[in-house]
Amino acid sequence: MRITMLYRSGRKTGLAFILILAFCNLTFAQKNGIFSKQKLLSQYATIGVGAGTSHYFGDLAPYTYFYYGLYTNVRWNGSINYTRFLTTNAAARVSFTYARIAGDDHTYSNRNFEKLFNNYLRNLHFRNDIKEFTISGLFNLVPQEGKGAKGRSSVVPYFAIGIGFYGHNPQAKLRPTLDASGNLVESDWASLKPYSTAGQGIPGYKKPYSLIQPVMPIGFGVRVKINEKFDFTAEASLRITPFDYLDDVGSDAYVDPAVLLSNLGPDAAGLAYRADENRTANGLKDRLPSFLQIVQKLSPGTSTTGMSPVNNAADYYGFGVGSKRGGQSPLDVYIVTQFTISYILSNSIKCPPIK
Repeated sequence: MRITMLYRSGRKTGLAFILILAFCNLTFAQKNGIFSKQKLLSQYATIGVGAGTSHYFGDLAPYTYFYYGLYTNVRWNGSINYTRFLTTNAAARVSFTYARIAGDDHTYSNRNFEKLFNNYLRNLHFRNDIKEFTISGLFNLVPQEGKGAKGRSSVVPYFAIGIGFYGHNPQAKLRPTLDASGNLVESDWASLKPYSTAGQGIPGYKKPYSLIQPVMPIGFGVRVKINEKFDFTAEASLRITPFDYLDDVGSDAYVDPAVLLSNLGPDAAGLAYRADENRTANGLKDRLPSFLQIVQKLSPGTSTTGMSPVNNAADYYGFGVGSKRGGQSPLDVYIVTQFTISYILSNSIKCPPIK
């Protein structure tokens, strides 16, 4: 009963807020002449389809070496959008973007093995498919030459800022298994949240994180007129989100494997701590040569006979219980580049001007 009452109350409050916002916007529009005949001549709409690259930055791609993230573990995105040009220099855009991001300690650390050997030892990886809905304002950095679709300039740089939300689901590969012939084979991708790799949901640990999060896109782009009916746009946008688990890795300490084992089973323990894998789960790459190189770097002259990650990683480098899994940064972010073809829907306005 209490939940129902709260729901109804929240629904009424939300409806009232929307009505107030609509009224304020209408008043503002009338006051500033957005619906005047002169302004209407500048208005038109487009629909666009685009694709590009996705770049992740966070615990598996440290901000200290952010430039490696521009060309390491790069993935893709696709988008559709509807844009309404309200004046000669401002527009509102509604977008849906499907973006995949990924991170891999093994791959990233090889960009600068001397500085990132700790990431190599940690040996975490993930991928995350993000379904994002945003509403943005677009503001030309150079004034348009004319009004409406026909009068639009050939090349226009612009700034974009907005707000929205996204659904996501970080995944990683389970530990490799042996087939009937005794050969090591890659396992399937598994959703990480149910395994509570940082103890989320287990008594005494943090609450589980949400798979729906807010996001604020901030970007710059260039719009190029192809002909009377088509535009080409190139845009790069930083997605800021107050969230630290896009990669399922936060600043939490490693959970005692026995706790994970007893509460969630062996796969949870295996996904939380991966420094002891002789081969990477994603690609089955041999980790032994670089591991022994790190041993010699940290302990010159140490005999490495018989040493391996599975036997010595935890003892040597303290990635066990009480050690941090992630870095100190409280937020993960991602960047998307998008190349879009837009079609001009109309240069006329169906709604009559408000007097």
